[in-house]
Amino acid sequence: MDDWLIEAREGDRVLDIASATGSFPTAGLACCVIALDEDPDAFADAPDAVGRCWRVIGRSERMPVASASIDLAVCSHALEHFQNLDAALDEIRRVLKPEGRLFVSVPDGYQVCDTLYRWLFQDGGHVNRFRREDLVRRIEARVGLRLAAWQKLYSSFTYLRNIPGLRHWAAPDLQPRLKRFARLPRAAVDGAQAVLYAATRIADRLFATDSAVYGWALWFAPGAGTPKENPPWRNVCLHCGAGHPAEAVGRLSWRRWICPACHRCNPCWLRR
Repeated sequence: MDDWLIEAREGDRVLDIASATGSFPTAGLACCVIALDEDPDAFADAPDAVGRCWRVIGRSERMPVASASIDLAVCSHALEHFQNLDAALDEIRRVLKPEGRLFVSVPDGYQVCDTLYRWLFQDGGHVNRFRREDLVRRIEARVGLRLAAWQKLYSSFTYLRNIPGLRHWAAPDLQPRLKRFARLPRAAVDGAQAVLYAATRIADRLFATDSAVYGWALWFAPGAGTPKENPPWRNVCLHCGAGHPAEAVGRLSWRRWICPACHRCNPCWLRR
């Protein structure tokens, strides 16, 4: 997605669908970014807009956006939340220019990471469950674009780090299982996260599975040829969940490496 954003020129429009606080940094971009979300509170904690950025309240299945006006649509971890997925895909087709492109990232609804998330958080708003091949066919049929490239996304189970903070949350509908887990010491939760991180990767090496994969990034463009599989980024920060190519991750010492995104330490035995 970063390459497509950098390529966007002045006058181009990028639509960030279900953006919340923003799917990507806008500083330094030449294009205009339209951040769309149906929840007015979604922008409350968003950082100040930088550059040509507009925030718009609207639903994904009825976007307040002109037809054939968007050069690039971004759906970063959004499609799994849409109640009416086909209507949202039809709207994406409507607002994209004939030469417009689409970036999508979604969780694999049948792997360890999303299955655990759904169990812990009572689905956590994930109303759609995807298999990659099925989703690609659906997008190609509804949006009229072809898959140009795709990439596996690896997990660090970062959402587990939010659980201890729920002990101070007074929401009456908080699930009993989350209340129990929230009482666990921070060290126990961090340890469980590290064990899951290591165990899924070891299982993948031993049994040629994808248990450490939490989803995919998918690039769609008009008239694309044979899809290219991009190399996965297996180095994923335990703290912020950002993934990095191997060449971008250097060791601070023989025991630690620093995440280039949040600048926090990760154990080297988790480096891959």
